[in-house]
Amino acid sequence: MGRTILLALVCLPTACSEPIALEAQDETPPPGVETLDPYPIDRGDEGPHTPGAYKGLWLRLADNGRPDVTPVDGVIGVVCVGMSNASQECGVFLQQAQGAWAAEISQAVRVVNCAVGGHAIERWIDPAYDATLWDACIQQRIPNAGLRADQVRVLYHKAANQFTTTGGSPLPPFPAPGSDYERFLANLSAFAARVAVKFPAVQAVYTSSRSYGGFANNPGRGEPLSYEEGHALNGWLRDHARVDGVWHGWGPYLWAPDCAGGVTNGSGTCYVRADYVEDGVHPSNQGRAKIAGLIHQRLLAEPWYRRE
Repeated sequence: MGRTILLALVCLPTACSEPIALEAQDETPPPGVETLDPYPIDRGDEGPHTPGAYKGLWLRLADNGRPDVTPVDGVIGVVCVGMSNASQECGVFLQQAQGAWAAEISQAVRVVNCAVGGHAIERWIDPAYDATLWDACIQQRIPNAGLRADQVRVLYHKAANQFTTTGGSPLPPFPAPGSDYERFLANLSAFAARVAVKFPAVQAVYTSSRSYGGFANNPGRGEPLSYEEGHALNGWLRDHARVDGVWHGWGPYLWAPDCAGGVTNGSGTCYVRADYVEDGVHPSNQGRAKIAGLIHQRLLAEPWYRRE
């Protein structure tokens, strides 16, 4: 595959310029052999000693640049959304952002945890659950944190399919028709369409997919589904740097293999059984702290987040 020239409409406070050409991302997979075994997506550009692609999908994270995030009345609201794992991990992130990490974070940043257990992406795109999810976040959790909805400029979304089985069996892996990968792509687009409606002031959405699923007791939360949802997110982000004026890009890349294999992802992360509770899906206290730290380290790369 070759390169594509993208056109962007650049808007200043008073006017919009003519569309300008942006440098497109190289769509050629990095060097290296193809693998059929899950391998961290963020390791594929390390050269021929690492795999270059997985089932034809490149092993390189989409890079959508940096968003322009600005405060409203001195506040940059950051809201976590997602399911139970997100709720638990963002709970620790919020606690640490107000505590041990506070000196590293801009005083403008305020974090609100709106993730809800048992409600993955299919629920966030279903209006039947708006009262429990979006409305409760906007009308209760955000005001209770001392923020207004128009001060929410950033969403952190830990995205995952809720319904990964059919007829009691896991959905087929990529590239089979009706795969979990395909369903996740559609769900990501539906979620993005709701963001600007529910949070008109949001400027950026940072998204992560599931972490390692190899310890899961439930095959619908296991591998390679957890890993391949990361590939679906990667491809979706490459094609959707902006949706309705909102920037979309990677949060921390959370997937990494079992530490026993001797491989880590690009951040040096791998997982041990003790990072999870009995079901092998939800994080233990140790796992929550690990992922909260990855969220913090990812956002420290952004000027709007870190204290200068």
